[in-house]
Amino acid sequence: MKRILLFLFVVFSLSTVAKQKIKNPEVEYTPTWIEIQAIEQTNDATILHCTLHNLPNYGVRIDDKTVLQDAQSSKSFKLLRTDSVKTNEVILMPQSGSKSCVLYFEPLSKNVKLFNMIEPGTPPYEQTYGIQLKSTNKKQSNKTLIGNQAKAADDYLKLPSKNSDWTFDPSRYKDLDFCKSQPATLRIHVAHLPNVLRKDFGVMSAKFENQFNRKENIIPGELNKDNCVEFQIPLNAPQFVSIMPIMENVYVQGGDTLDLYTTAECNSYRRVRYKSFCGNSESAMINTLIPVLMKKLINKEYDYHFIEGALKQGNEGVKKALKELSDKTIELIESDKMHQIIRDTPLSIYGKDLLMTCTLCQYLTTMEDMMRCYDGNRYIVKTKADGSMEGKQDSTFIPLDYESIYRPLLKYKSLIYDNPLVISESQQWIFLNKTLYGPLFINIGMRFHPEQYGLSKEIKKPSEEFNMEGTFMNDLYISQKAANRYNYLLNDYKLGKCDSTRLLAEEMQTTNDLMKMHYPKVAYSVMDGYRNVVKTTEGNNTTKDITETWTPAQKALWDKLTSQYHGNLILIDFWGIHCGPCRQGMLNMRQNVEEMKNEKIKFLYVCDETDSPRDKAEKWMSESKINGEHIYVTSSEWTQLQAMFSFTAIPRAALIGRDGKIIQYTFDVYLNIGNLKELLNKF
Repeated sequence: MKRILLFLFVVFSLSTVAKQKIKNPEVEYTPTWIEIQAIEQTNDATILHCTLHNLPNYGVRIDDKTVLQDAQSSKSFKLLRTDSVKTNEVILMPQSGSKSCVLYFEPLSKNVKLFNMIEPGTPPYEQTYGIQLKSTNKKQSNKTLIGNQAKAADDYLKLPSKNSDWTFDPSRYKDLDFCKSQPATLRIHVAHLPNVLRKDFGVMSAKFENQFNRKENIIPGELNKDNCVEFQIPLNAPQFVSIMPIMENVYVQGGDTLDLYTTAECNSYRRVRYKSFCGNSESAMINTLIPVLMKKLINKEYDYHFIEGALKQGNEGVKKALKELSDKTIELIESDKMHQIIRDTPLSIYGKDLLMTCTLCQYLTTMEDMMRCYDGNRYIVKTKADGSMEGKQDSTFIPLDYESIYRPLLKYKSLIYDNPLVISESQQWIFLNKTLYGPLFINIGMRFHPEQYGLSKEIKKPSEEFNMEGTFMNDLYISQKAANRYNYLLNDYKLGKCDSTRLLAEEMQTTNDLMKMHYPKVAYSVMDGYRNVVKTTEGNNTTKDITETWTPAQKALWDKLTSQYHGNLILIDFWGIHCGPCRQGMLNMRQNVEEMKNEKIKFLYVCDETDSPRDKAEKWMSESKINGEHIYVTSSEWTQLQAMFSFTAIPRAALIGRDGKIIQYTFDVYLNIGNLKELLNKF
């Protein structure tokens, strides 16, 4: 009897162990869309309790070919069934953005210690790697990864507050003393990076801009064996630098030595799952506190859901939403309660002013986005049989009254539009770009000088409150427009399309611009740009050719892409399958490519194969009859090309001579496509 009881006890014990649930299992890399919460092992199955993630109303799909794969032997264990969701169907996310599910796989072999969850045919960054049959304390794990020097927001907020009498005053920065040309050191430490993903992170990049002339600068950096990359960044002003491929904006100021500890893992919003900073200046605190405090100050999600909801309600819904954003902006400026939140922080006066500026810009950017999206409904766009697009004006469209939208804000013009700190705010260039090229400066601003823009002299001028002359942002508008003119002029000069009449007109325009400017440092940028035009057109420019700045690795990549085409004029087009303007431009070029197929010219279409999978890209190009050379590069090679040609946005094109030398690294296909035969004879 005792033997029977002992036998039953052993069987029961084994059964209990077999059904033990491992909560929060150790995982080396978790993708955006699925997270393993617990693992059960039974005699019949390995059971994964998971949470699916995506933006609300967006979909997730589980393929029935998904397997668990032993990391050592590559042996696969098939998916048997699922609970709560169906395979091979799109699973829409609720408003929470998350949904639980259970996946049943074949039981793992007893010797499996480390395994991956793999969906065949899916990119590596969407797989789950390094799953272990043991629990982990995630908070402790993160703390171990980032070390003890980095502080969390709570750590900073426990420090005594500084400058308790602070008030928001952008006039402190009128002399632009905070804009100093000084280098900074930024180190990125990346955790949770399996070897299979290193090729996507092998070359990272830091992108920053000179907002006076909109010049983009991209610095590549190679990840070392410790998963760390170091950048030396020559800044002209403090700013949030964009780090790719982790898509993170990091505040950096001249003289910094700043360390960012982060992960290769992202959430549904494509933001890293955790990050922490340490450094030799206030930058670490600014990076840590500003996102947290902005949420506290804004206290509501004014995101694309808010914009979409307003758009669905038409003109009245959009006007109501814009008024809400305008009221929130004014409340932030006027409310002592809001100001006290900022006063109670350990940030310096500059840090407090920057926090205020970032929060204001967040509201204002959402307003600009909403107006742009609404105005996009002005036209009904249709796809023609050949794949190109055409649009016609919607006769039922009701335009917005921009003056009534902006008027309440202009009471605070000196705090919003005459604030030099906007070049350092957290969205990098987004607020500036959308505001300077939005209704306030374009639709309304042009009416102050109708004769300059070919408008009727009878057009009604706005009231003087809308006149932005004398503000910092107006100086930026002038300097950026001048920089654009100079770029077009020099590009045309290289193509032999610029004469003395145009040069004289530019001299007069530059003189007029300088007379309107109030910020000397911004005006100096315009003068430097014009000086470069004069030197170049007089043949005295000693500026290095772009290829002279390339590293040996970059020169080798360029040779790999283009050497076989030497002897031909080359038009190289950087594009992506998800880029609508890219595809439209390629469709527009089809006839030219076909007509010149027997000429000594080659059309090279280059894309990042990670973002534009070869099978999808080839399918579209085949269906659309896109002829030419189709070239696919790795993510690391794409990052190098972005640094070599200083671009982040696509489409982007370059024109290469028969000798392999670059004629133009910012070739405007739209303006010059009809002149290709002429250029072929010239170069």
